[in-house]
Amino acid sequence: MICRKLEECINGELQSNSLEKCDNKNRMNCIKSSDRRSAVKCEENKKKYVFENTKKNHVILYKMDGGIIKEDKFVPSNTSKCDYLFVISDAAPTAVLAELKGVDVSKALIQLKGTLLLYRNIFCKFGRVYARAIVTSSTPNLKASPEYVNLERMIRKDYKGNIKIVERQFNEKDIEL
Repeated sequence: MICRKLEECINGELQSNSLEKCDNKNRMNCIKSSDRRSAVKCEENKKKYVFENTKKNHVILYKMDGGIIKEDKFVPSNTSKCDYLFVISDAAPTAVLAELKGVDVSKALIQLKGTLLLYRNIFCKFGRVYARAIVTSSTPNLKASPEYVNLERMIRKDYKGNIKIVERQFNEKDIEL
């Protein structure tokens, strides 16, 4: 199942009008948090991304893999999708896509790009979109790899954002995106 109501859900959450008629049976697994807390985090297998909300904006944390995008008979198992999506309300809403990965950094970049492509009609309405890959092992020099070059160009040109690849844990302040 690929949620077709993500944009409606984001708008409802940012306006504090939660969706009463959301037909996503997995809705409780989609939204991990939606408030103004000072730190919003996602973690899996000893990898962690912490978004430090110093401006106290409303931040929604979505579980993408297994929540918004859930493999079933309509969604093939090889569908590229990242793990989490942070939506930050600001003058223009901002999105941070996060992939928590083991050693395959190249695959992490493909998953981030896959999510951007799948929901491009939504992400194009954001002020900025950022991509974050948190990996287990040291990050190889990827600057010349096609996956990195293509994603970096797309993020910079189309979404006015950037990519960061970090080892194990990444704490990032909203003012340092």
